[in-house]
Amino acid sequence: MSQFEALLGVGAGRGTKVPLTRKSPPTFSFIFFSDVSTHIGSGEKYAFMRDVVQFADREGFAAIYLPERHFSEFGSIYANSAVVSSYLVPQTTRIRFRTAGVSLPLHHPVEVVENWATIDILSGGRVDLGFGSGWNQRDFVLAPGNYENRRAICLERIEQVKRLWRGEAVEFEGPGGERVPVQVHPRPIQKELAVWYLVAQNDDSFFLAGQRGYNVFTMLFGIDLTAMAKKIALYRKGREQAGLDPATGIVSLMMHTYIHRDRQRVERAIEKPFKEYINSTISAHVKAGLGRDKGVEQITDEERQKILLYSYQRYYRTAALFGDVNDGRRMVDAAIAAGVDDVVSLVDFGVDYDAVMESLPHLRELISNYC
Repeated sequence: MSQFEALLGVGAGRGTKVPLTRKSPPTFSFIFFSDVSTHIGSGEKYAFMRDVVQFADREGFAAIYLPERHFSEFGSIYANSAVVSSYLVPQTTRIRFRTAGVSLPLHHPVEVVENWATIDILSGGRVDLGFGSGWNQRDFVLAPGNYENRRAICLERIEQVKRLWRGEAVEFEGPGGERVPVQVHPRPIQKELAVWYLVAQNDDSFFLAGQRGYNVFTMLFGIDLTAMAKKIALYRKGREQAGLDPATGIVSLMMHTYIHRDRQRVERAIEKPFKEYINSTISAHVKAGLGRDKGVEQITDEERQKILLYSYQRYYRTAALFGDVNDGRRMVDAAIAAGVDDVVSLVDFGVDYDAVMESLPHLRELISNYC
């Protein structure tokens, strides 16, 4: 296997699809994450996000997912999802606000609950929270002592957040090492917090999320839906072993999306920006050290171009909602068959904003087949 294949996880995902049973119809959502267009100001990017959220709120989408990004042009307008949500909440009436996710090792659990309990009140109880351990090493200038044990810290703090959300007192270390019991105010509207756990590929993490009763937010990074079906089956098995109903729990899958009645228009609209987007993610992941984790110290320009071409072709054919409504329906059907509950459309990957807004009614036509 070459270095660029190791970086992308090429070859993963062969095998037999695992059939799963669901208890409710699939839902559809949006995520904002990635826009790196340098010719567009941040204000215009926020305005585009607002327009998509208002469309989603009107047209029956379930939720919007907001990320946390730091110190990088890639996704740079999403440094604080709570602040962004506080801007959007008064402009919506029904859509849910979710994070994908809060990098919990960077934040004190009390800070997280105070912020999001306030938003829960202001939104009338429309908050769900997704958490991740963080992956970009540079982000940990905010909490440098937490990088090495970030996964364990994340899991510990998820449970602390859940307890604080319920109104329980949780002890934290105060000045002089004294243990101080803390209850958070104001109290949120929702008595229990729905939690999503961010998982990329790790099988153990899928199983653990099931055991702990979390929902899952994931993506097709280097794998296909056949491989994802196996991971979702592990998630259901984890729920079953914990005494939970294995058919419950939400698996949310991010998919890059551009649906239009004209396939040629789709290809023209997405090729250049999507390749630029992929190129920016390659740089971000290599800088973050993910390549080194896979034995890849560096990549050459030739290997970068191979990654780019392979990723573009793979995503277009097997991992995205690209094409007309019928193309989209086939991909959604495949995702549902793999066990996905919530199809989450990523639309801010560099396509012209007007073109995206013009395409959204076609996406609405697609989801009308399921809602």
